[in-house]
Amino acid sequence: MTVNNNLSSMLSIQMEVNQMAQNIAQVANAVGDPVFQEAAGDIIDSLVQQTPATIAYSANAQGVVTQQAVMDTILDIKA
Repeated sequence: MTVNNNLSSMLSIQMEVNQMAQNIAQVANAVGDPVFQEAAGDIIDSLVQQTPATIAYSANAQGVVTQQAVMDTILDIKA
């Protein structure tokens, strides 16, 4: 696993979270109209999906930190 893989994953997850936030905003604007009451399910789905996305983003960020620590250690050993 490389830093590029982690960063790519983080970017992908960020895009997913942004899309879910847009879904939430759209539903929030439409919920006042009784015709769109069924859209409340969409907001619940978006909220539920954000939790694993946030955890995955954090895990990839920790992977970057760990890889940097390993590289620092390797450079210290070589020096």
